[in-house]
Amino acid sequence: MTATVASELRAVLGPCATVIEATADFGPDVIRTHLDQAIATHAAVDLAARHAANIDAVLVAASFDPAVEALRGLLGKPVLGISQASITFARMIGRRIGYVSAGAISTPLYRDTLSRYDIDRDCADWQVVETPAAYAQGDKTSVHAIVTEAVQRLADNGADVAVLLGAVYCGLARKLGPSSPIPIVDGGLSGALMLQALCQAGPLAAPRLPARSQMKGVSPELTAFAGSSPDPCVPQT
Repeated sequence: MTATVASELRAVLGPCATVIEATADFGPDVIRTHLDQAIATHAAVDLAARHAANIDAVLVAASFDPAVEALRGLLGKPVLGISQASITFARMIGRRIGYVSAGAISTPLYRDTLSRYDIDRDCADWQVVETPAAYAQGDKTSVHAIVTEAVQRLADNGADVAVLLGAVYCGLARKLGPSSPIPIVDGGLSGALMLQALCQAGPLAAPRLPARSQMKGVSPELTAFAGSSPDPCVPQT
């Protein structure tokens, strides 16, 4: 799914940004459970450690925004998850948000992990769809039809903006939006535009971090990365 998100970032940002497509060396190919999420969080931090010196910002291209808070604390650079970007962007467009997510098995994890964004406060409706073709190579006509129907149901149930949750749906906002009864937001479009704005706003304040734990058994890059910022509890000479 990383390639799907990266492709949308390049389409939205054009030549004004270089998109580095990076996929972790370990972890689940698709996050569906809390165990998947736990492993993906480690994988995302490890991956960021390998690229930290060569990036200006990070978009975590995973549906449940693993490691976003950890990376913000470590990098001191703009970091967004695709779900946070979508929800934040949608709230600037409408007051009642409808969600489309893939797979009933993932719905409890969505509810748990996205509760930190207070999604229930303005949720008009939630449509869960099954689109296995979205994960395969080839024609996506059936996926587009299923998502289009789900967005129509959101509109019928009172939503005035639709959020397509998940990396697998990145790119559909621009494809389906022109014929949709309500605006559509996905993580690729919103993530690209919001990170661009954050980068143009200038450097962030240096992160203020608590004392670090000693690391063992993790990659050398992650060990160095986790210990690279000064401990604010220790006087600096």
